[in-house]
Amino acid sequence: MLSEVTRRGPHRVLRGDLGIVGMPGQVFAPNSGRGLPAVAFGHAWRADHRRYRDLLWHLASWGFVVVAPDGNSGVLASDAGHAADLRAALGIVSHVTLGLGAVTVDPDRIGLAGHGFGASAAVLAAADEQILGQPAPAVTGVAALFPAPTTSILRPAAELVRAPGLIVAGAAELDTIDANALPLAKVCGGDVVLRTVSKGSAVGLLERRTIGSYLGVSNGADRGLHALVRAVCTGFLLHTVAGDREYQAFADPAATFKRLGVVDLDHPPVTEVDPISRLLGAKPHKRRALKH
Repeated sequence: MLSEVTRRGPHRVLRGDLGIVGMPGQVFAPNSGRGLPAVAFGHAWRADHRRYRDLLWHLASWGFVVVAPDGNSGVLASDAGHAADLRAALGIVSHVTLGLGAVTVDPDRIGLAGHGFGASAAVLAAADEQILGQPAPAVTGVAALFPAPTTSILRPAAELVRAPGLIVAGAAELDTIDANALPLAKVCGGDVVLRTVSKGSAVGLLERRTIGSYLGVSNGADRGLHALVRAVCTGFLLHTVAGDREYQAFADPAATFKRLGVVDLDHPPVTEVDPISRLLGAKPHKRRALKH
């Protein structure tokens, strides 16, 4: 099942510019379809949709209308501002026709996803409270990829999330100075699956310009990590947002997938080194075997 959603989906993909409605960003959508599911995707700090083009294209190939607002991409980006942008973007695509009238969105099948700073903004956007004048959307799934700490409003907002969630993080980056996957998973109000990758980090998901990207053979991201994360994210959203029960396993913490771990939130791993010490290079103490 994982290998299936690693590959491109069956739909041809169109791309459009959100600028025509006064919002910087892009829309990726199947070339036709009525009542399609939609996902708003939040970018990492100082990034924009260009760092996720293949990921967004992949989701659209599986039948999603994917909207990626580019606002709040500067140094002083606001998590609440980006969350409000995500909500506004979902509102736009839910109430207009796309692709010369051939594509529409089902407003009852909408979800949120994001990476790093944008993952936490997606959680904020999913909270059942108003944010900067934007009402809470009735989302049915939230995928947070390598979430990063933002501001003090994140934790209480996460408690107000009712939709099921997927959180993906590095196995060694569950709770660090720049990663908050475990604390976030513990406080989210909806059912959450926390999956881990043993190799790779948040930076590996970012697409970038390389010689390979110019030749069309690579997107500049960590190839294995990108394939794994886009697959588990796609499968989760197909179940929770698109409503396809065939992919229910992606939202089930008891289900296991090759190269992906799962964290038991009732008995999470114990961190022996605090985040600041780890940032400075400290390592956990090796425990000596007891002699009898």
